[in-house]
Amino acid sequence: MNEFPPDVHLAVYGSDRFPKPSPFAEHGYLFTVPGNYPDDTPAHTNVTDWEMAVYRTTDDADKWEVRDVNGNRRVWATGGSRRETIGLAFLEIARLRRIQAAEIGRKREAAGLEPVPPYAVEITNSVTLVIAPTTIAVLERIEPAEGDAPARYHVHDAEGGESYVIREADEVTLRTTTIGVLHTRCDHNPEVAARFEDEPGALIYAEYGLSTCWPCDQLPED
Repeated sequence: MNEFPPDVHLAVYGSDRFPKPSPFAEHGYLFTVPGNYPDDTPAHTNVTDWEMAVYRTTDDADKWEVRDVNGNRRVWATGGSRRETIGLAFLEIARLRRIQAAEIGRKREAAGLEPVPPYAVEITNSVTLVIAPTTIAVLERIEPAEGDAPARYHVHDAEGGESYVIREADEVTLRTTTIGVLHTRCDHNPEVAARFEDEPGALIYAEYGLSTCWPCDQLPED
């Protein structure tokens, strides 16, 4: 369990940021609470990133407060310093998200499901190969065609090295290879994964959605 808020990047905002009337002060700082915070909640309960504002209150110049920008504009914390107030806001958000994650687990159990989806197919890597008669290279980007000129594939060799260009042609093809891991009731908590209630569904997804998939090496505890 991580009780310490992550480092945040503060961006100054001015009087043109929020239309009047507004509960926000005219000047303050914007920051983001990651949707995967705190890191001890299941990934399937993660939310989108939240944009927040921290500023000195208008009624007391020695007091700061934090509000969410795009939601209910709720006050999440007040404090005597900017740093303290941001920290308190993170802790309150973590407390609420843990409660919500536990409630999701209870609802799943009440529906006869496991608290957390037991199967997850995680994409660990994806690469597009440019296959030409004399070489196979890794695609970096595509420069679109202009007029009658062919598209240009900016690539590098599989072992790295300097970039070079392969021109679009009939004998040049692109092939995307995606690899991943099948997690089964393990302690891993992949953030980006397709989640399933049963193994057949997970295996079908892995078969058709990935080029290669291997099982997680962390065996579930008995």
